Amino acid sequence: MKKFTLFLVVLLLLSCNTTPKENKINPADKPTTTYSGPIIDMHIHAFADGNPLIGFEHPETLRGEVYEGVKSAAEQKDKTLEAFQTHKIVMAVVTNGQSWGEDFSGEILIGAANRDVESLRKQFEEGHLQVMAEMAPFYGGVLADDPSQIPYFALAEELDIPVGFHIFPGGPNYGIHLMPEMLGAMRTYNANPQQLEDVLVAFPNLRLYIMHGGWPYVEDVKALMYAHPNVYVDIAVVNWILPQEEFNKYLRTLIDAGFGDRIMYGTDQMAWPQVISTGIESVNNAGFLTLEQKSAIFYDNAARFLRLTEEEIQKHKSR
Repeated sequence: MKKFTLFLVVLLLLSCNTTPKENKINPADKPTTTYSGPIIDMHIHAFADGNPLIGFEHPETLRGEVYEGVKSAAEQKDKTLEAFQTHKIVMAVVTNGQSWGEDFSGEILIGAANRDVESLRKQFEEGHLQVMAEMAPFYGGVLADDPSQIPYFALAEELDIPVGFHIFPGGPNYGIHLMPEMLGAMRTYNANPQQLEDVLVAFPNLRLYIMHGGWPYVEDVKALMYAHPNVYVDIAVVNWILPQEEFNKYLRTLIDAGFGDRIMYGTDQMAWPQVISTGIESVNNAGFLTLEQKSAIFYDNAARFLRLTEEEIQKHKSR
């Protein structure tokens, strides 16, 4: 009888252990509140006809999307500004933005970097340079701390304008092979954001944001942000080229480390204005983010970085 009773107890325990466990829902998959306020896009391009990306079909991204390129500079502008209107993008840093004239109802901060230092100074004096962006010596295989780049950082600190520094990723995935004439000098071993360390020490008052967030070198980005309070990141490209889970992991890593107040929204739409929608959706689909954290990414952090006045902020938020 005792053996039979013991057998029943063991059977009962086994049946309890084999009961299906409650499914744990990944926080990233939970329904979340959608941010619908104003957006500052820290990474936009205005193209001219002849740009090699015009008409270029973006290869399948790591999240499985293929994007057809615009057929002209006019189409790039029109579709980008249409997306701005749809998504309440009230301000944008636009490289070569002066070419868009008065067609945008919001505010354009004109960015430039691909010319000599004195030309940039003159452009600033004429009121046509508000951000030195994007600085991209990476495309030529040149590091941030190369002597050829130092005068640019010195000028930005002197003029007290922000710098958007491009590292990795950028351009289409596999771009080294797909567009060797344009991207062939890129190397992943030159992509580590640690190359900015000596620059940040030499120019402690520089306002600098790492374009594309420094992915996948997120631990090194954390180190730089820990050591240098003037370092921010934009999340352009990574918000539409990476799978949602990988993007979530990247965002969560920075936020969990305490840097949620230095992450800024950016798109880097290039020849594919449709990715503006994808990039915004990626942030809204990151279910672990609170509405306050989304507001910080989409607007508040950039407003602080750009030193917008309270009047400018209220103007944007009332639109």
